[in-house]
Amino acid sequence: MTIPVADTLRLPGITLQGVACAGIKTCLMVPELKLMFDVAPSVAGQQKFNRVLVSHGHHDHLAGLPYACSQRSLGRRAPLEVHAPEELVPPMERIFEAWREILAHELPVALHGHAPGDTVPLSRTMTARCVRSVHRIPSLCWVVNQTVSSLDPKFAGLPGEVLAAKRKAGETIRVSRTADTLAVTGDTQIELIDREPWLWDVDVLVHEVTGWGDKQSVDKVRGWGHTHVDEIIERVERFTGKALVLVHRSARHSRSMAQRVVAERFPASVRDRVHVFG
Repeated sequence: MTIPVADTLRLPGITLQGVACAGIKTCLMVPELKLMFDVAPSVAGQQKFNRVLVSHGHHDHLAGLPYACSQRSLGRRAPLEVHAPEELVPPMERIFEAWREILAHELPVALHGHAPGDTVPLSRTMTARCVRSVHRIPSLCWVVNQTVSSLDPKFAGLPGEVLAAKRKAGETIRVSRTADTLAVTGDTQIELIDREPWLWDVDVLVHEVTGWGDKQSVDKVRGWGHTHVDEIIERVERFTGKALVLVHRSARHSRSMAQRVVAERFPASVRDRVHVFG
C-alpha cells in the first residue's frame, strides 16, 4: 500500500499542490487563484488559504475542517470561508456546535451551501460554478471561470511606442476573453463528464481516477462512486485543454504504476498533456 505524500505540479497558468489519495486524504491547493479544494486533516499549507471549495462530505475530504478553523481562531484570523454542497450545511453546523461544546470556546466558520448551477464570485475577474457530480452522497464539481485581458492579435508585433501612442489616442488595444480555466471534479463516476462533455475543453481538468489496474475491476470502482482509468482511456482523445491531471489514486496503486499506464495505454495525441498527481 502506497503512503500518500504531498505533491507539487506546475501547470499552464497555475500550480497544483497538496495531497489526493482515495480514502486517506484529499486537499488540493492553487496558490495563484488563492483557492483550496477540500480540506483533509493536517495538510501543509492549508493555513495560507482563506477560502475552500468542498466537493462532498466524506472524511478524507472534509475531516480537517474543524481543526483548520480552530487554528485560524487561535491566530485571531477571520473565519474560513467554506463553500460546500447545500446538503452538507445543516450537519456541519451541528458538528461545529458539538465542537464548541467540547472546547468550551467559540469555533468560527463561514459556511455557505450551494446547489448545482450556483455561481460563487471569487474576485472581480473570477467566479466558481457548481456542477452536480455523480457520487454516493451529494457532491459538486467546481469550475473556475476567469476573464483575462490580452493584446488584440491584430496589434501583435508592433513596437511598444506604437502601442503606447494608440492607447494614448484612445484606441482599444486589448481584448478580454472569458473561459473555464480550471475544473476539479471531486469524487465522481464517469457519468459526470459524459453528461457535461464541455469539461473536456477546460484549460486544466483535474479528474479523479481511483482505480488503475486489475486489483479493482471497473464495476467495483464504479460501485463506490468512482472512476476507473479504463473509462478515462476510452474517452480521453476528446480532451482539448492544456492539462489533464489525474488525482485520487487508490493507495493500492503506486505512482510509478500509474505513470506506466499513461505512457503505455494513453493515446499519443494526448499523452504529453496527461499528468499523474500524488
